[in-house]
Amino acid sequence: MNIEVLVPQMGESVLEGTILEWKVKVGEKVSVNQSLVELMTDKVNVEIPSEFDGILTAQLVAEGEVVAVGAAVCTIDDGKAGVAPKPAKAEKTVAKAAPSQTAASTVAVASSGGGSTSVATPTSSVATTGAIGKGKLSPKVRMMIREYGIDASVISPTGKDGRVKVEDVLRAVEGRSTTSGFSTDTPPPPVLPMSAAPAAPVGQLTMEPAPPKVKVEIRVFEPMPANLRETRSPLAGARKMISDHMVNSEATSVHVTTFEEIDLTELAEWRNEIKGSFRATYGANITFLPFIMKAVCIALKEFPTMNASMTQDEIIVKNYYNIGVAVAREEGLIVPVIKNADRKSIVELAVEIAELGDKARTNRLMPDDVSDGTFTLTNAGMFGATGSTPIISQPQVAILGIHAIAKKPWVVNDEIVIRHISNFGMSFDHRLIDGHTAVQFLHRVHEYLADVRNILLYLR
Repeated sequence: MNIEVLVPQMGESVLEGTILEWKVKVGEKVSVNQSLVELMTDKVNVEIPSEFDGILTAQLVAEGEVVAVGAAVCTIDDGKAGVAPKPAKAEKTVAKAAPSQTAASTVAVASSGGGSTSVATPTSSVATTGAIGKGKLSPKVRMMIREYGIDASVISPTGKDGRVKVEDVLRAVEGRSTTSGFSTDTPPPPVLPMSAAPAAPVGQLTMEPAPPKVKVEIRVFEPMPANLRETRSPLAGARKMISDHMVNSEATSVHVTTFEEIDLTELAEWRNEIKGSFRATYGANITFLPFIMKAVCIALKEFPTMNASMTQDEIIVKNYYNIGVAVAREEGLIVPVIKNADRKSIVELAVEIAELGDKARTNRLMPDDVSDGTFTLTNAGMFGATGSTPIISQPQVAILGIHAIAKKPWVVNDEIVIRHISNFGMSFDHRLIDGHTAVQFLHRVHEYLADVRNILLYLR
């Protein structure tokens, strides 16, 4: 009997493939698991094996042609035409379904111990395209039948030309579960004997490993109902705006990221000394962010193209320094802006950062609070990140990513000591900013933060 060999499902996004090479010619014998044809997809190259012994009678698709998933690529004569099927070793008794049944009928299969189990067949309301148990099986369907332990003789095909579809197998599994029931409880852990197995005598070679004390049976789970497999929601509101903004930025700027490890030891120790009195005096926490913002403003004045924007025809260098600070919210990221950050003291910056952060998290920001930024800081370190490549906020040309501060071994004066180290990652627009400019700018920020006394020269 000629049996079609179908292209198997090779992933959710793979819909077709190209025939690269036929491994077997028409008229040649093939055996189970022998490679028939090599198929190229946009993800991987696969070889389709034979599911049975026989003779290749036709190649339905030529080399170089494209074939869809589920389509037939060849036919194989298994040599069983006109031969009655051999009876199975275990006797099967089929219970006739009453015409009034609207759910599933059952097939009682006698077990070797004399008992029986109930296996559900598809409902009579399903339009079949072939005889029960005689449908054409693709490799994917055969694999599912083996995984779920379904008797192929009780599956009604509903696919084109009598083919068994994935849904037909799942329907049979659901019917079996309905009539037999199943448990999703986790099995108790096995109780292992306290005594160890006796060791082999000295000098005696053990050719084969000892059998396991407990044989682990890998469970096969029933498929999750379709309505529970995924949760979908519309892309709208703040998330839609963020999505559009990020896509626009990637399409506009040529993103490059440079990294530098920053030694914040002196700053960390001084901050730890003053944070209690600072909170009591000014009503806000003194974080590392005001110091980083002040260092950035000083460095921006030395490297003015870092504080700029671009159009198709112009380079616009900004002579004011409005620093955006990314704030995470339930609705999505938002960037309030500290205006004229270069003119403000560390105390003013700390208090204003705290106030704008609170307004952002409680949805009280005004349009002016998030407009006219010239450079942006994003602190992924507060969530534990040790590195990232942030996306530039248009129309700016750079963004500085701040990451977790951790104690690390560091070389100081040829000695290994413990220091507070952070990894800064700055993305910049390579259309305007050259690599050497970006690297020098980031290193200058490091110099100001490694010894905060350097900042004193620029305070007003």
